[in-house]
Amino acid sequence: MDIKKIVFIIGGIDIVLLGISLFLYLGKDRTAPVITFAENLVSYEEGMDEALLLEGVTAMDAKDGDVSGSLLVEKIAGTTGKEVIVTYVARDSANNVGKASRAFPVAGTYNDGDVLPVMGGVMEGESGTEEGSVTESETETKTETMSGEESSSAEDDEGRDEADAESDRREEARQEEPAEEPEPSAGPNPVLVMSGDVVSTKVGTPPNWSQVIAAMSDDKDDYNTLYKNLKLDGHVKLDEVGEYSVTLYTVDTDGNRSEVRDLVVRVEE
Repeated sequence: MDIKKIVFIIGGIDIVLLGISLFLYLGKDRTAPVITFAENLVSYEEGMDEALLLEGVTAMDAKDGDVSGSLLVEKIAGTTGKEVIVTYVARDSANNVGKASRAFPVAGTYNDGDVLPVMGGVMEGESGTEEGSVTESETETKTETMSGEESSSAEDDEGRDEADAESDRREEARQEEPAEEPEPSAGPNPVLVMSGDVVSTKVGTPPNWSQVIAAMSDDKDDYNTLYKNLKLDGHVKLDEVGEYSVTLYTVDTDGNRSEVRDLVVRVEE
């Protein structure tokens, strides 16, 4: 057989095999299932049935459809001791694995009358104490000054000019010093995306922030870290039915803060 014909035949076979391989490669399913959560007010207890943690959790795949039967609890991680983060996984027929997490309050860690922490605020009663101590300090200073003036008015007159001159020298030195530039941010701010502005909870049960958090991302920190660093500004009484206006944000490990989001915490019977 002519050598050229052999080469053409081998080349044709290679092209056919390459086309088949390319078709199989492009047709392969590479999309992982998407895990979604319904509202769930269950509190976490040590050793609780895994089925309770899976209530309201579904997994949908673009090709296989509903793959909720493959859902498993991958791990349970503690955060502040009052909440745990449960991580779920789901698998489709092509062995693509989807993963998602949500938080559960720990049962028994919040008692009746508990108030959610107020970040950056002053607790009730502290303000009056601080004002009282300032007033007392000012009174002592004024008393000492008055007695000093009565006993040594002549010395004050002699030293006044010297004090004024010293004050002028300090002012000139301060003006000559270059202004300090603010320290640059260590990195981009984390992103906090909300899916709603009202979070509901039962009396005595802390809110599940996953109800209103659509996503959190950062250039370094993962979702669990950002969730653990969530900060709340506001006053919520868990033992009283009502609606409480608060703000929520997160901070990454570099100290960068996300945008502040306004929320309403609705405490129900």
